[in-house]
Amino acid sequence: MEISIFALEKLIAENESNISNSKKQLSDLESGKITMSSMKIASTENTLEASSALLQKYTDIYKAIPKEEKDKFKELQRVQEALVKQSYYKLQKIRLKRNLNLKRNQRLEAMMIVDELPESVNFDDKELIEISSVVIKNNIREVKELEDDLLVIKKDFETQIDSLKDGKDLKHFAFLDTYIPIIVLHFKTLVDNILEEIDELNMQEEEKTDNQANFIKFIGLPKYEDWWIEELFKNHQAYFALYKWKDIIANQCVTEQQEIIWDKIFSNWLMVKKILNSKEENSFDYNLIFDSLISKYAQLEEEFEIENLESMEKIIFNITKREDFTKTKTDHNIHTLYSNWKKSK
Repeated sequence: MEISIFALEKLIAENESNISNSKKQLSDLESGKITMSSMKIASTENTLEASSALLQKYTDIYKAIPKEEKDKFKELQRVQEALVKQSYYKLQKIRLKRNLNLKRNQRLEAMMIVDELPESVNFDDKELIEISSVVIKNNIREVKELEDDLLVIKKDFETQIDSLKDGKDLKHFAFLDTYIPIIVLHFKTLVDNILEEIDELNMQEEEKTDNQANFIKFIGLPKYEDWWIEELFKNHQAYFALYKWKDIIANQCVTEQQEIIWDKIFSNWLMVKKILNSKEENSFDYNLIFDSLISKYAQLEEEFEIENLESMEKIIFNITKREDFTKTKTDHNIHTLYSNWKKSK
């Protein structure tokens, strides 16, 4: 009986739709909205007549079925639809994962949204993909994550500042209080981004079937040496060592955009370190807090091993003896953007 009821409901709905469409076409023809050939008019009128007869026939049969049978079917149908819907959303992440037509970041975003939704709120696959596209396009998740990370870093920084011994006057460093957490955040974001890009590339390598996979490994940021900063304006070896260190990290960047960002981060980090080093003992506590934050959130540390320090010093000394410092960058330009702008004023 359930199959008969289901079929009759479908047939009734189908013929109602045919009647509605035919009536609209004939009405639009009569009002002059559309034009139709004689054959098309005849076909439309035949469809209207045939669908009207079938609708009457199927409706009469449907009405002859006892109400309790139809009510039982409706309840069964409701339960079945609920089960289908439940399994649909239960398997949604699996379907999204297997959808090769979606980009990996879009699949991941959609699956993250599935995890974040309350059980009472569900989206169909198409709606979910549209939502994930908006999130990705507007960098909503990244902005939110950056805000959260900055709050954590800022709170950590302020806690360490407040924990200093009473009487420590750091007011002359107050201009860096806002700047330092942002530099730490930029450092952390760069490292996280490099790791994500490497994971993405390695996943692509895993999909290769010709045994030619070439996996990338992030070895971490190389340690820096404080004497490079301390003697930066005193000898060329400090400049050279710092340049080589910066270049090693640049080579660990996966994309050109990461290299550009690293160049800006390096400049900002070096500026702060140079300012603090110039204050000597007065800035030791503040400098240590800056270093500890960089170490905690970006795994960048200073070299303390005496043997390593002495070894690097010898290496830098030997290399600079052979280096031709008359060579310049091929894209060297004495006219900077600022100097050109300043002249125009």
